[in-house]
Amino acid sequence: MTLDLKRLRADAAKLQTTQSKSGSSRETTGTTKAIRAALPEIYKLREQGIQWSVIAAALAAQGIVQGKDRSPLTTNRLTALVRQIERQAEKRQAKQSKKAAIAVRPIENALQIRHLSLSPVLKADARAADDRPSQSEDEIRRLAFERVQRMTEKD
Repeated sequence: MTLDLKRLRADAAKLQTTQSKSGSSRETTGTTKAIRAALPEIYKLREQGIQWSVIAAALAAQGIVQGKDRSPLTTNRLTALVRQIERQAEKRQAKQSKKAAIAVRPIENALQIRHLSLSPVLKADARAADDRPSQSEDEIRRLAFERVQRMTEKD
């Protein structure tokens, strides 16, 4: 079976434009969008002591439905949608604060330039190493060979 790439591009572009209008590729009935718009009022109703089941019934009476079968909104679905919207907002806020922290970090680093240095103990060792005459590779190999010869000599 061959694939028509031109048709694939056209179909994908058409689907993309229809999905981008809804704001979310998962929104099919518009329930999430309606709940998101009504969320401040839902919070006020909850503060007044109105139960989730009553709020769900009131939304269902106004035509807010769930699923492809377009059944009335249930309490469980309403609370799940509210929690989903809250999580999305939390993630969005965390992402924005992370971006802000990253943008601020270089400025903070520029203001707090620190120069690294060796501890005094290590500096002493470094000086001792500098005082020794440097050996060439040939000298190092010759000395190692002499040590091996001494170890392998027969008494």
